[in-house]
This record gives sequence, structure tokens and C-alpha cells, in this order.
Amino acid sequence: MNIKNYILKLFMLSAIVLTSCEDVFDKENLNAVTPEDVWMDEGLAEAYVNNIYSLFMPGMPFSGGSSDESPNSNGITMQTLLKGAADINTVNYWPYESIRKVNILLEELESSELDAEFKENLKGQGLFFRAWAYFNMTKLYGGVPLILRSQGIDEEELSVPRSNAAACFAQIVEDLDEATSLLPEEWTGRDYGRIDKGIAMAFKGRVLLFAASPQFNPSGDIAKWTTAYNANKAAKEYLESKGKGLFQGNFADIWYQEQHEEVIMVNQYFNPGHTHNQNFLRPLWATRDNVGFDRPALNLVNAFPMKDGSPFDPSGGYGEFYKNRDDRFYATVAYNGTTHYDIKELVDRGSYLWLYDDATGAHSEQDLYGVYGNNWTGFYRLKAVDKDIDAAAIDQADVDWIEIRFTEVLMNFGEAANEVGNTAEALQVLYDVRARAGIDMGSGNYGVTATDKIGIKEAYINERFVEFAFENKRWDDIRRWRRFDILNDQVVHQGLLFKLNPGETAPKLLDNIDDFWDKFSWEVFDVESAAGEIFNIPDNYYFYGIPESYIQQDVNLEQTVGWDGGTFDPLL
Repeated sequence: MNIKNYILKLFMLSAIVLTSCEDVFDKENLNAVTPEDVWMDEGLAEAYVNNIYSLFMPGMPFSGGSSDESPNSNGITMQTLLKGAADINTVNYWPYESIRKVNILLEELESSELDAEFKENLKGQGLFFRAWAYFNMTKLYGGVPLILRSQGIDEEELSVPRSNAAACFAQIVEDLDEATSLLPEEWTGRDYGRIDKGIAMAFKGRVLLFAASPQFNPSGDIAKWTTAYNANKAAKEYLESKGKGLFQGNFADIWYQEQHEEVIMVNQYFNPGHTHNQNFLRPLWATRDNVGFDRPALNLVNAFPMKDGSPFDPSGGYGEFYKNRDDRFYATVAYNGTTHYDIKELVDRGSYLWLYDDATGAHSEQDLYGVYGNNWTGFYRLKAVDKDIDAAAIDQADVDWIEIRFTEVLMNFGEAANEVGNTAEALQVLYDVRARAGIDMGSGNYGVTATDKIGIKEAYINERFVEFAFENKRWDDIRRWRRFDILNDQVVHQGLLFKLNPGETAPKLLDNIDDFWDKFSWEVFDVESAAGEIFNIPDNYYFYGIPESYIQQDVNLEQTVGWDGGTFDPLL
């Protein structure tokens, strides 16, 4: 058996185990299935593709500590990248084994005698995920070896030099364009959630937004922005023609209602069968086995606008900071006295959330974070938290992860529109997004005061921060904008401590915070207090170094400029 068939055999058998396709399980003797059988049987071929989904489909992220959204999970130290302490082995995403499996799929479909439309659908999905993999490598390293067929064992064949960023983006777009031509307009029934034409178009818009952004386009080449604008406009208009748009219900319910108009690319979770663990997100008293991720930092809390669209002004104090904020604030941030953190433990107990110290400095019970409590910020994450499970079932969360929302497509379009001079379109996107967030129209601009290109760009930076909080976009955005200064200028993450004033009676479980806000004093504090634990991100982090093990395996693989004497410039 040659190496290609050997890998195919192993992969196909694992796919059979994981697939839900009943036809596959009807096979009398799975051990007798050969690699050749896969491409003669729709059930087996679909099982192969299903396993590719398991390799690439993103799940619920818990990554706030990788930016200014929240501190690191241990609180005391800054995440390695953020404090400038990374080395070439820190960032390791090198999924060539998985890409090989996609390449095998594409090659085998060429000679397969399966139904033509069925093959086109499989090929489109495979091309999408190859583009997905290469994009996620390119945004990290700037340029990587492009391997577009399953390789043999010959040393020359295995030694492939890095392609620059432009070549990588060109290949990614080529794969996505072909995928778009092959994929169906929609999937229904048990196939809902598979990659379709609209997903491929939306992702192409994301890809080209990155290609046009300063990380990859430091000269501001307007042609790249025009290409990004056209791609995102096409995606927006196509998706709107299929009934997609901004979710018009309660903002928080974007995550709790399923298969609505805002969902573009989704990883569907269901119990039993496909769940995820949310122990990272819960306080100690409402979880098990882990704790301490995605505690909102004060900078994020401050970023949410007021209901009239104006910026929150921290100089006025934090006594009533929670009043009259936009809808996204109440769907994202759980704070002292909130009624929105209605997780099962609090509902069963009949209590709101109370996060404060009493006059002696003792924490309120719900504020305890145990030995992992050093990243206490005074807030909990609320967005996409599964409220229906308790600590015993914390690993059975089934809130869907929406990787691409229509809002992203809209804001990608608006950001590109601003860069090509279409100011009215760029502003209208901001108005639409803010209107959906419950912000008052005011004089018609929903609190947006920017009128020129630079001001509108800054407005988009803040709007993406709050709209996509904890959606795994902030660090990517900071890098593609080449704006490490946004983080470095903050020095550290900060939190907000509330203290019950001496002589005041503590609130009861269901007391209204509006009756108690003036009974607390507040204090802003630095989360990271140790020497050297500060934002200190150098410019070479816009393109990471390749891990040492890969450099050692391939003599043709150059290291990135700025890392261990590297010579490869992704932009040349």
C-alpha cells in the first residue's frame, strides 16, 4: 500500500467512526472497506468530508486574554505575546497533515464516478477548507509553503519554500472562487451548517479585507481596498437576497435563538452528541475543573457607548456606570447587581449577581474565584454563556458558535467603503449596527460624530471592539490594522472594585442595584501588578516566526525577518 492509500485508509476509518451517516454504518464489514471504496460510495465519501469539518471548523473561543478584552487566565502575568516575551515556538499553527487530507479529497474526486453534482458539492467544501487553512496560516506568518497536491515521500517533493503573502492570498481567493461556483445556495435539514455559497463569499470578503489592511498593505494601495470593497459588497448583496440580515430581536438572543437571519457560518452544538465545555467562563461557585477566562477588562467595559450613542466618560466616575448603556453592554458584561446574569445557579437560588467587598475587605460569596482568582476584574463575561446548565453539566453546553455573523459582512463592507471614499455607505453601516444595538437615533447619526476618513476608521475600531467582544476578532484586528499602540498605551489591564461603605447594609439577593449604587464606593485597579507584566508588543509580531521544528525539517524553509536572524520578508 502506498503512503497516500495508507493515510487515506486511516483517515477514512476515523471518519466512519465519527460520521452520523446511517448508510455508512450499514456496511457489513467496515474493516474490509478499501480506500478505493470511499470514492465509489456517497456515504463513505461524505464521511471523509465530515471528518475534514472536524479538523477545521472553529468552536466556541475563550480567547479574551489574548488582547485587551480581558486579562490572562491566571491574572498575575500578561499573556506571552502581549508582554513581548514570545519566541519562534510561541505561535504554532502548521496544519499540513490536515491540508494533505483535503488535497487527497480533491484528487480522488477527479477520477471518481460518483454523481457529478454530489462531487461538486464535496469539492467545493474541500476547497473552502483549504482556503481556510492557508488564510489562518497567512495571517499569522505572512507567507507559507503552498502545497496543493498530496506529496510523495521524495525529499525534493517534501521541501517546499515559502510563498509570499501576495501569492498566498491569490491562491486562497482562487480556491474560494472555485468553491463558490460549486457549492449549493443553501443546505437544509440534517445538512444545515455545511459550507454553502454565501459562506464562501463572506469568507472571501474577510480574506480580502485582511489583504487590503495595513498589515499586508502598508502603502495603502487603493486597488487592494477596491478589491476588498467589491468582494464584501457582492457577499452582502447576495446574502441579503437570500434573506440574511441583522438579527432584529434582543441582541443577547443572537446566541440563544438558532438558524436566524444573522447566522452565516455556524458550528451547531447539540446535547447529546456535540457539546462544549464552558467551565472557563464561570465563577468558582458555578463551575468545576477550570475557571478564570474572559473576565471583561475595564477598557472593554468603557468602550460600550451610552444609549444616546455618546461615548461613556469614565471621568464622571463609576457609581452609575451601568445605567443607560447600549444593548450590547447588557448582553456582554455581567456586573455588580446585574439582573442579566441569570445562570441556573442564581435562578435556582433566587438571586441577582453581587460582586463587591464589604467594609472589612471580605469578598461577597459570588465574587470568590478561588486560587485562580488573580484575574478578578469586577466583571464576568455574559455573551454566549449557556445559562441552562449547572456546574455538574458544565461540559454539556450547546450554545452554537457563529463564526461569521451578517454583522461582520456588513462591517467588513463598511470599513472597505470608507477606505475607497464611499463615506455615506461607511456611515450607514455604523448607523444600522448601532440602531440594532438599541442606540437612539438622535439627530440621525446614532451618536456617530465622525465625518472624515480618519475619524470613521477610528469609529470602526471601537465599534468592532464592542460588537465582536469575545468573538476571537480583537487580536486579529489589532494586527491587521498595525495598531499595537492601542494596547501598548494601556500599559496593563484594569478592573473595577466595588466596596460596601462602612455602616451600610449589604443588599439582599434580589435587591435592586438602583437602590444601592450610592452605598458602594469604587476603585480602579491594575490587574497585572508584577514588574515587567505590561503591554509591550514589538512590531515584529505583525508576522510571527516559524517554529524551530519546521525550520529544521525543511532546508528551503526560511525564517521570518525579525525572528532568530530570519531572512524571509512576507511582503516582498
